[in-house]
Amino acid sequence: MTNRDDLQKALNRIEGHLPGLLDAHTDASDFWPAFAGEADAVLEGAPAEHHDWVAGKLESMLTFHGAPAP
Repeated sequence: MTNRDDLQKALNRIEGHLPGLLDAHTDASDFWPAFAGEADAVLEGAPAEHHDWVAGKLESMLTFHGAPAP
């Protein structure tokens, strides 16, 4: 993923899965590895200049959906 449009599409997919992840993994120790499996792939595929932007978007969606503290 080299541009923000592609990154945003990937982030939208993660956010679409997030409510199900939260429902399926009510314990934080189960949720975080499941979430990281998706989020890390996007971060690793993002160019360095977009890492902060992607991280901020991930943090916002976690806050919005009430994810447990790590």
